[in-house]
Amino acid sequence: MDIEWKIAYGYIIFGSIMLVIYLFTHNYELSVAAEIVFIPVYFFHSIRLKGTKYTAIFFSVSYSLSFIVEIIGVHTGIPFGKYSYSTILGPELLSVPFAIPFLWSSLLYFSSLATRGRIMIPAILLTALDISFDPRFSRHLWHWAIPGIYFGVPVTNFIGWLITSTFIYSILYFLIRDENKADINGLIFYVLLGFFQCIEDAVVGLFLPAIISSIIFASIFVSGYLTWNNKNTYSSLNFPDNK
Repeated sequence: MDIEWKIAYGYIIFGSIMLVIYLFTHNYELSVAAEIVFIPVYFFHSIRLKGTKYTAIFFSVSYSLSFIVEIIGVHTGIPFGKYSYSTILGPELLSVPFAIPFLWSSLLYFSSLATRGRIMIPAILLTALDISFDPRFSRHLWHWAIPGIYFGVPVTNFIGWLITSTFIYSILYFLIRDENKADINGLIFYVLLGFFQCIEDAVVGLFLPAIISSIIFASIFVSGYLTWNNKNTYSSLNFPDNK
């Protein structure tokens, strides 16, 4: 296994350790710290797997576009719904913490590695992650002006995530001509990251969101694995040339 994937899986272990510490201390900043560590893992992984040029383009585009969408969202409520950020995430620009686009960029990256798809499928996978962590994060990191029906989160938020990620992936598709490699580690890591979010939900008492998200991620893994396995079986066959 390549070092970038060892580091990625190591992050899951690190997050689990931080979660155990949280159980004894109930220090929410530990959760924020775990999210911060995710950022250098993303950069290291991307540079090792995709190269510096790819990483620079992917990050600059995803960071800047998500920042713009977040600024619009905070001030107009479009496309997510009306919300505001707390002060936990540090320095801000126009009421949006600088840390938030880092989260967007890293999740966009790892969601894209979980599938051969370039636009819609990774956008759906990214939205699935938000279904898991938004009910938990909106308790502390951001707050909805009008709580929604999904455990305090409005449905418009998930529609906004799908629209935003589809938009960003579409721009990246035209800027980066990169064919996703058939690496099962991308799917496995994505699903492990998703299940880790489910565990965090359960730890803070969000049991039903944890169950719902667990079913979603299990379904994604089964579907993704069958698709990955079938395509690899097909590509490994030798067919005679038709002349």
